Amino acid sequence: MPQPMPDSKARWLHRGRLRDLVVALCLVSALVCPRDTAMLVVALVLFTAGCLLHVLVKGQLIRNVTLCTEGAYSIVRHPYYLANYLVDISFCLLSGNVYLVLLYPFLFYWAYGPTFAEEEALLASMHPADFEAYRASVPQVFPTSNLLSGLRSLGQGFSWLRISAKEVKRVFRFGFLAALLILAQEVGLSGLQDLTAGRNPLKTSTTILLGVSLACLVVSVAIPRRKA
Repeated sequence: MPQPMPDSKARWLHRGRLRDLVVALCLVSALVCPRDTAMLVVALVLFTAGCLLHVLVKGQLIRNVTLCTEGAYSIVRHPYYLANYLVDISFCLLSGNVYLVLLYPFLFYWAYGPTFAEEEALLASMHPADFEAYRASVPQVFPTSNLLSGLRSLGQGFSWLRISAKEVKRVFRFGFLAALLILAQEVGLSGLQDLTAGRNPLKTSTTILLGVSLACLVVSVAIPRRKA
């Protein structure tokens, strides 16, 4: 989809700031909120789906040239933002904070609602007849009854050549944050206090999580930028 109009980031809670807010709340919550195995499994499934959808959509997007209606774009009009939703809600689940999980959908629409309106107004001006028909037949950001039929052609129009280094870096940053949240849950507030005081050594599982988190961070920083 085209880039949002310049005044999008003038809002207090825009889509760029939303993830910073969510990550900060999740990190604090992960230190004090319990999380069961079911939440962990669901979170990891949603996280994986969100990361894969990020890459898939970028490989199908032909920005500002044509109206994308194939692949993921045949299921929802804003699949990239759906990918963001899946990643962020997985972070909320990893934090163990049920209230944050319930609050996030409202924060999402607060941050993204104006962006949807801006981008769709631009698309309507660029592709008036085609976009109106597309908007009438495809839901905005969450799949409906068209999901199963859309999955059959999910990879249509995908090209690895459209995947930029920036997108790969972004996915590894997601991995860093997910591992960091699981690490925070593993350690907890009391464990963090013990570690900072040097009273308890790191457990094996904690060391592995720390290594995964740092590895994802190092890779995301090391990947050189290149144009899509």
